[in-house]
Amino acid sequence: MKSTKLTTKDFLASLTRLLGKSKRTPEGTMQSIMNILELKDSYTKGHSERVAKYTLILAKKINKYSEEDLIKFYFSCLLHDIGKIGISNEILNKTSCLTNDEYKVMKTHPTVGINLIENYSLIEGYEAVIRSHHEKWDGSGYPDGLKNNDIPLCARIISIADAFDAMTSTRPYRVTLSPEEAYKQIIEGAGNQFDPELVEDFKIVYSSWVEILEDSSD
Repeated sequence: MKSTKLTTKDFLASLTRLLGKSKRTPEGTMQSIMNILELKDSYTKGHSERVAKYTLILAKKINKYSEEDLIKFYFSCLLHDIGKIGISNEILNKTSCLTNDEYKVMKTHPTVGINLIENYSLIEGYEAVIRSHHEKWDGSGYPDGLKNNDIPLCARIISIADAFDAMTSTRPYRVTLSPEEAYKQIIEGAGNQFDPELVEDFKIVYSSWVEILEDSSD
């Protein structure tokens, strides 16, 4: 019997159709896009929703965004890992550590994502959330090796949220950290992985993040 499992090509085709519609009604297609992500990788949808909530709290704390910008920022966070649609299931769902070659492929997901989502009006001005959320303060991140304030502020914010959720989420290939342990890792990453000023703001909103994490576990 022929397999009915959707391939990466199928997912990309579905996303392309949805994005074509979204240029007319962007809000109405967001949930459909998230559903496609969940079909591809059940972890990604819940992860993206938590990261978007964490990011919104931190963005509000620094008080540099209008309400309209916060909405675009939030939706861009929901889509920050959309490029994983272009990563093979074998790599995405691997239960052991990735090989060097597999990791190189995984590192393409930010650029794959931004190529998929360009001109999507709901995140206009916040494309860097998708492209640059794996950049690091010391310049050792990817895909562009940006450093310090050359990394857009929105990307610096989500990088903390993304790391916190990754550390506190259950994944088959690594140990899940407690919120307290993840907190310590974020603090230790100030000045190398993360913007040190934003880490200070993270300390203030941390308790709110823990509440979100606990709610998602209920």
